[in-house]
Amino acid sequence: MNTAIIKPLGKITAILADLGLEVTYAYDDLVFVQECAFLLQFVDETSNLKIFTNTECNPIEANLAEKQIIEAHAKAGFSIVPSGQYTLTGNDDETIDIQFV
Repeated sequence: MNTAIIKPLGKITAILADLGLEVTYAYDDLVFVQECAFLLQFVDETSNLKIFTNTECNPIEANLAEKQIIEAHAKAGFSIVPSGQYTLTGNDDETIDIQFV
């Protein structure tokens, strides 16, 4: 029996595009937005997500964009919870480390 949850990535991508934002990369439960400025993470239910802001983003601009992302998704039936910040570190083997702060 396949118990994988199908995530509505197309809907998320469309909502972000309407805001002028682009999905840079998506993997498993993570969606990197706008050259990694934001990270969306699906939680147990497909309509619930967490949003993290890259520590390198301007806090004022990041807060405004985060608010727009949350409000636009809420109108489409999604719940996005602000969950802090994250950093990306590149490794020599071309992988990345994600640290949540």
